[in-house]
Amino acid sequence: MVHDIQEPLRDWNRLSTQVIHRSSHLTLHHDRVLQPDGSEGTYDHLTIADGARTVAVDARRRVALVEDAFYPPGRRLLHVPGGAIAEGECPREAARRECEEETGHRPGTLSPLAVYHPLPSRTSAVTHLYLGTDLHPSADRHRDPTEAAMTVRWIPLDDAVAAVRAGDITEAGSVIGLLLAAACALDR
Repeated sequence: MVHDIQEPLRDWNRLSTQVIHRSSHLTLHHDRVLQPDGSEGTYDHLTIADGARTVAVDARRRVALVEDAFYPPGRRLLHVPGGAIAEGECPREAARRECEEETGHRPGTLSPLAVYHPLPSRTSAVTHLYLGTDLHPSADRHRDPTEAAMTVRWIPLDDAVAAVRAGDITEAGSVIGLLLAAACALDR
């Protein structure tokens, strides 16, 4: 049986909160809480923007993957395009914008694949995942300085799924998106 995952958790109670750090991308909170077992404790968590991602698949069943350097893991990772949803922006338009900025292709059709919590133990942020098809070339690439070395690779969807299974594509949203996109393709 699937439980209503949207129901608010009533077992935790925030007694106080302190902002430890605030920047343009995140806020770190240190909360004093009453835990589900009734004892007091502390909980550190982040406030970050929700995200939107696109698994962009062309007419030849190739998926657009971007390769970029990530500071925390200290290496380049291959992943589906995406990023933060701007204030006032709807998830679908954020997914379309991010795909266009990062790959140079604008999806004509965006179909919802999933909504997931990328790190529920540390943030309430969610990521909206779309399948993008009917791709059109675009010159609208407005990458920020952290994306300057980003490259685009077009890989057959089946090869991308094999790369997930081999542990070569490990970024969570890409793993989810590629597996769901492959399942969707099988349903057709």
